[in-house]
Amino acid sequence: MQLPVKLANGFCTQWRYLTLAALAMLLAASIGCGGGGSSTMPPAVSPANASLMQVNIGDAPADRVVSFEATVGPITLNSSSGSSVTVLSGTRRIEVSHLAETAEPLVLVNVPQDTYTSAKIVVSNPEVTFLNSTGTMTTLEPVLSQTITVTFGSPLMVSGSATVLHLDLNLANSLSFDAQGNVTGVNFGPSSFGLSLSAIAPENQQSPENGEMEDVTGVVSLVSGASFTLNVGQGGTPLIFTTEANTRFDEGASLATLMNMIVKVEGTTKADGTLYAKEVEGMEDGHGADVDGLVTSVQGNPASQLSVMAQDGSGSGVDDSHIGVTLTADVSQAQFRVDTSNVDTSGLGSLPSSTFPFDGATVHAGQRVQLASSGALSGTTITAASVSLRQQTLVGTVSALSGPAAPATFTLALPSDSAFAKLSGAAAITVFWQPGTDVHDLNSGLHNGDSVRVRGLVFFSSTGVNLIASRIGQ
Repeated sequence: MQLPVKLANGFCTQWRYLTLAALAMLLAASIGCGGGGSSTMPPAVSPANASLMQVNIGDAPADRVVSFEATVGPITLNSSSGSSVTVLSGTRRIEVSHLAETAEPLVLVNVPQDTYTSAKIVVSNPEVTFLNSTGTMTTLEPVLSQTITVTFGSPLMVSGSATVLHLDLNLANSLSFDAQGNVTGVNFGPSSFGLSLSAIAPENQQSPENGEMEDVTGVVSLVSGASFTLNVGQGGTPLIFTTEANTRFDEGASLATLMNMIVKVEGTTKADGTLYAKEVEGMEDGHGADVDGLVTSVQGNPASQLSVMAQDGSGSGVDDSHIGVTLTADVSQAQFRVDTSNVDTSGLGSLPSSTFPFDGATVHAGQRVQLASSGALSGTTITAASVSLRQQTLVGTVSALSGPAAPATFTLALPSDSAFAKLSGAAAITVFWQPGTDVHDLNSGLHNGDSVRVRGLVFFSSTGVNLIASRIGQ
């Protein structure tokens, strides 16, 4: 069978010429694009006794790893009656290390109402980049394809309501290490994945596991009425977002200008399973490129050039070959900004500030940034028009907790061999636990001595390293 030709912005040539009616027929038939796979858009007519399910993926990080990319799919659910249903019929290529304590959708699909007892997941062609014991960036690309069966501790019941099936990829359980902590191989097994099924939460109470859409970036490939299709990141997963009168459009984005634009969306999932865009921020037009990743070195003061380990990206010239690769970014003319979307900064004053600085003089190795360029990515170089500070996840041990509830601060002691510690030189950071910080999986509260994962914005000030937490979990 001849596959469609895939373009740099992640959608198929044939789609350019489809009428909306033809597109609806295509969705109803659940035909994927590119490498095949279930559509992320639900069939036009929901089958009887079926419910809409969003399947997403997140990551439990491993200390040394700065980038982990793999091909995921197909994914099949097995029911207690002996039947099975394929929720992802094709594959998705995805980098997961940037998804620690968050998630990205793989597919949106109608699933028969039933009780499911296990899942079969195919994972292939992993690529892991890590800092070895001498501080050298090292990449392994083992050739493998593994089919993993995960038996659920408790059966997953799909009833009449829309749900989210969350796949949490545990990197530490999927890698082998030598005595010095270097990654020596990849081997997926049942302990590689934790799976949970959740009902869609009320929109003002959502987290990534039950409907929240955080910092979803990609290229808009279709605008239809008040809705648009976003091809997400380097994997190009298409998601349909609806907008309403109170949707906030920033930085030149509007329904009239969205086509082929690189945008960042903050959104939620409606009770019926459809996706809603609360905020849409324009990044670049169709000629530009967007890349995010970890800063590995800074040249100049103020910075004139950054080396960035790419974890995701969209737009002109960006493809799978650039993920897990160190890019050189010219930032001499770039605007530095802090992306506070989904982060509670109440009581902390206007950002950036002396406590939470971010500019050419304070950008630091170890920070996660997003580079936006008005031109294409050329080889491994990019000229950045803007450098945005993005959220990242750090793992450590709690001490010096100032109080039992937010607002409070605590010290997060970092593993000495973690990638962040090695890149930044920091042994500990001060975490600002805000009233709007999402605290989860901490049933007895937060205590000194707890080992936690903290996601948020990291700043390097003259007095130390500070993190404003959007999420704290175990």
